[in-house]
Amino acid sequence: MGINYKQSTILFINFVLLFVLGVTTSPAQQKIKVAGKHTLAYINQNRIEVGDTEGHIISLSEFEGSNISTGENKFMDGALDVGMTFADIIKGSGPHEGYGKFSLNGDAIFWKHEGKSVTTLSSAGKPVTTVEGTFTYTNGTGKYQNIQGSGTYKGRYISKTIVVVDWQGEYFIKE
Repeated sequence: MGINYKQSTILFINFVLLFVLGVTTSPAQQKIKVAGKHTLAYINQNRIEVGDTEGHIISLSEFEGSNISTGENKFMDGALDVGMTFADIIKGSGPHEGYGKFSLNGDAIFWKHEGKSVTTLSSAGKPVTTVEGTFTYTNGTGKYQNIQGSGTYKGRYISKTIVVVDWQGEYFIKE
C-alpha cells in the first residue's frame, strides 16, 4: 500500500512547517565572553575548630566589595559584589563553596562557586593563600533575567581579610 498524492502533500507541508518553526523559534544563543576582578573584604566570618586534626576549621564567611570588568565586553563594571563561602580548611588549605551576587543599576546576577584554597609559606616564612575554582550563573534580574553560563576564577589573599580574584567566563540569556 503506497502513499497517495494527498498524503505525500500533507507530509511535505508538515515537514516544511516543522523546519520553518524549528528555525524561527530556537535561534542559537549568543555566548558573550566576560572577565573581571573582584576585590572583596570580610564583613562577617565565623570559624569553628573541629578538633580532630591540628588546624582543622570550618568557616562560614561573608565578603563584600566591587567588581571591575577587565574583558573586551563590559560586564557589571563597578558592581557591588557580595559573596558567601563555606570552607573546610586544614592549616589554611581545603575545599570551599558558596554563592555570590553582583548588583548594578537595579540588575542583579547570582552564581554558585566551588573550588579550593591552598596556603603555602613564602620565602620569608609568611603564609600565602590562593584560591581557584569554577562558577555557574544561577539566576538574574532585570536585563540578566534567565542568565546562564559559567567560568573559572583564581585569586589570592593580599591580607588576612582581603582577597583579590580574577575571573573569566561566558554567558547568554536563555529565551
